[in-house]
Amino acid sequence: MVAGIGMGNSVHLKEGSPEPAPVAKGVLRVYGMKFCPYVHRLKLVLAAKEVAHETININLKSKPKWYFVKNPQGKVPTIEIDGNVICESDITSEYVDAVYPGRKLSTTDALKAANEKMLLVYWGNKSVTNFYKYCMAKADDKQAKDAALATLKEGLEYLATFLKKNGTAFICGSQPGLTDYFLYPHLERINAIVPVDLKQIPKVKTYFDQMQEDKAVKSCRFSDELHREFGRKAHAGDIEAYDIGPVVQ
Repeated sequence: MVAGIGMGNSVHLKEGSPEPAPVAKGVLRVYGMKFCPYVHRLKLVLAAKEVAHETININLKSKPKWYFVKNPQGKVPTIEIDGNVICESDITSEYVDAVYPGRKLSTTDALKAANEKMLLVYWGNKSVTNFYKYCMAKADDKQAKDAALATLKEGLEYLATFLKKNGTAFICGSQPGLTDYFLYPHLERINAIVPVDLKQIPKVKTYFDQMQEDKAVKSCRFSDELHREFGRKAHAGDIEAYDIGPVVQ
């Protein structure tokens, strides 16, 4: 069945799960995991462009063997359409933006696009990497958690500086674009899980609040409580963590 727009709440398939039936002609299938921030990137792009698709969720702690034929690395997201398979969150998102109708999300000005890509690299090195370091540090390892938090904040401050220099509501301009949808998923999780008060970085808080009003963000949004619950269960090694929250067959 071709789904509407959203993160995709189907049960995550595990090792031993049978391979789904082949994709129908002309149907876009997304192999994902509903709490994965990289799948979230692609889902935001699909939602922004109102691209109907079906979702097959994969349990990343117990991957079906047949999935490695689709993606030898076993990563998500992967998309499949008419016998063609494409992997990686940025590549799949750029493909969707290029081939489907609707508002183009990619930045066309070469210099602006380069600056946005540099922002994503810095954001990845500072905020994304240290988000995971913070989450994976032992609860009683205050030194590790404090160090990760300090470096993570450098990424937030850099984002604030970028937005101030840009002079626009969003990274890509007057409305969210591809770079906004690439950066936002981890910002959502940082706000939900990490003890950092975005109000202390007003430019980022305003940006975050404005992103909350975006139609695509609304359609793919999980509550802070659900993000935290998944984080706790996944960190504890609970193989069933992927299926918490509402499940739609």
